[in-house]
Amino acid sequence: MALQSGAFSEDGKYFANISSDGKLKIWNTLSSSLDQEFTPDFHLTTPCTCLHFWSSSQGAAKDLPSPKKKKRKHDLKPPSIILGTTSGIILIYSIAKGGIENTINSNTNLPVNCLSAVNDHLLYSGADNNILEWNIKDRNIKSQWKGGYENITSILAVPETNNLITAAKNIKVWNIETREVLRTFTGHSSEINIMHYVHLPSAGPYILTGSKADRLLSCWNLNSESKLKNAVSNYVLQDVAIHVSVYISVEGNASVAAATRNGSLHVYHHKLNGKCDKPLKPKTTLQVVSDTGQSNESVKPIKICGARFLDGETLSLGYGSELLLTFENVTLTSKKLEVLIRVDQQASSKKCKDEQVTKLKKPLVGDNVNYISTQSTATHTKRKVGQQDEIPMEQRLENLTLSKAEGKVPKVNNVAQLLLQGLHSKDKNILRTALWRTDENIIRNTVKRLPVTVFEPLIKELSSLVHGKTVVSRYGALWLKHMAQVHAGVLISNPNLSEMFSSALGTIQHRIYSQTALHRLRGKLELLVPQVSTINNAENYDEDDEEALLVFIDKDTSDSESEDQEVMEIGSDSEPENWEDEPVDENTDEENHMDGTSDSDDSVVMVDDGQDSD
Repeated sequence: MALQSGAFSEDGKYFANISSDGKLKIWNTLSSSLDQEFTPDFHLTTPCTCLHFWSSSQGAAKDLPSPKKKKRKHDLKPPSIILGTTSGIILIYSIAKGGIENTINSNTNLPVNCLSAVNDHLLYSGADNNILEWNIKDRNIKSQWKGGYENITSILAVPETNNLITAAKNIKVWNIETREVLRTFTGHSSEINIMHYVHLPSAGPYILTGSKADRLLSCWNLNSESKLKNAVSNYVLQDVAIHVSVYISVEGNASVAAATRNGSLHVYHHKLNGKCDKPLKPKTTLQVVSDTGQSNESVKPIKICGARFLDGETLSLGYGSELLLTFENVTLTSKKLEVLIRVDQQASSKKCKDEQVTKLKKPLVGDNVNYISTQSTATHTKRKVGQQDEIPMEQRLENLTLSKAEGKVPKVNNVAQLLLQGLHSKDKNILRTALWRTDENIIRNTVKRLPVTVFEPLIKELSSLVHGKTVVSRYGALWLKHMAQVHAGVLISNPNLSEMFSSALGTIQHRIYSQTALHRLRGKLELLVPQVSTINNAENYDEDDEEALLVFIDKDTSDSESEDQEVMEIGSDSEPENWEDEPVDENTDEENHMDGTSDSDDSVVMVDDGQDSD
């Protein structure tokens, strides 16, 4: 596990790091022992982000009358450690007292990303994209100004000057008094997390930087006469650098030791006397491996977490895990690759514990031993020394039987694993099997068990279902409903929320608008149909009123009326309706027509004769 933050003290006696669980661990490099371990009360809510060794010996030495006492006091008093937190609070941890000495609150609630102190009362830090100047003695914020539009990931107060260097991806040199940017360097392709100050008596000041994702260390010239914005020299690494140490010799040669994330250490020797076009390769690569003592086991590397130059040829090397570190002074050689074989302390401690447990001796038993058991009479065979009684096969089979209720078939209440398989493989058949469901209990249980990483591909699939017709759109709507109910907090915190739901929302809005128009038409028809039905009922009611409700027929009158009707019917066959317009008979003479005679009387007589005969 990589260390989050680690540094050596100025005298090299202590090494401090913040572990991944938020604890501060302080190691004594002389004895390779863990001296102190500190866990803040609020480390879960506001964990520590960075640390910086700080010494207040200058302020304490003013009250001392004698130089001898001053030297003795300086030698005995260990330094303090300044811790930055995510809530904008600075903690000053005293190694001598073994606890927090002071607490300073910036009242900004901004995470402190980096720290740098140049004297015993001024401290500079980067909080988000702001630069904070702290007064440690007065316990307050002295000044604050904006350092740009990017988060400041590294800061360095240049000694004996009024300049301050901040870095995000690029590097800026500030004037503290005027708060103006004096110079800007190109920087790295990712955020810079390592910045080391180097001062050469002959060549002037330089800074050495490393970033979180670049396998490269860069050196920049801070001399005011130089106008270069690019790096003077670059150092090639096998992996990202996590710790850097620099040593300047009397002749002006610079030695650089860089510990990388993969656990190796690269050592460079270079004289900074101008621009170097080609990247520099390491002169020596140092690795530490464990000695298992067995030929059949592979060699296990031990990670190097940090190194510090004691002189030009000697390094104080720290290796191991964050739980158990070992410090050793190593002398460099001229080999290009040097491998140190050491005992892995963590593995050896586990082995010692196992040996302590297995140191029990079993009693020796002879061959002529009869074992008494509750089983039926069975022939006891001779057993070898150390052999244990075996359980009969019958008992083993009985133990394997599972007691399950008859007639009950286990039911699955979620399809989370099937849905994850379909999303990863993008198989349409698997996705159709998992998503085409209407049981809301299964849908809700599945949504609860989904990881956050599959939310975006799942919402895309559900949006495509919502675009479908009838039943398919219903499936998508049910899943989206439970996604919004169960994971509302996670979805709201996603900055791409509008893009994720834009397709589904557009479809839903269109369908709601079309259904609204249909509902309006339906309402109008429901108002119109009753009116038409009431009008038809009124017309039918008037026609029924014109007809008689009751018709009574009398027998006497009915017979006479029927006879009259028969007479009228017979007369209608021979007589015209108007007597004046008589039809002309073809068999009569013209004289008869002139006299006005007709056969109408004869027809009437015939009818009367018929009635008399009746």
